[in-house]
Amino acid sequence: TDTACERLALTEIGRRLGVSEFHLARVFRAGTGLSLHAYRNQLRLRLALERLADRDTNIADLAYALGYASHSHFTDSFRDTFGVTPSMVRGGIPRSIMRELHRIAEPTAGSA
Repeated sequence: TDTACERLALTEIGRRLGVSEFHLARVFRAGTGLSLHAYRNQLRLRLALERLADRDTNIADLAYALGYASHSHFTDSFRDTFGVTPSMVRGGIPRSIMRELHRIAEPTAGSA
């Protein structure tokens, strides 16, 4: 399982790092401009974009493998970020649009 897909509570991550969840959240946002949750979601969506290239990958299975609670939650998050659904990507979209999706999926300025 990819670390980005693990279901870890902020408390657990802080414990593993030896800091409080509040300190972790504050330092992470200061360093990246994103909450830890938003950053992990961004990582999962980048993984999804890569994995959708494999036409044998079932989208519902991919959603669960990436740690989403449901296919619809994954689809909504994907659409909110990329402006298209996973099915649209799977169905084939022009290369220029795929390049743009990959650009959107890049880490934001200041992120690790």
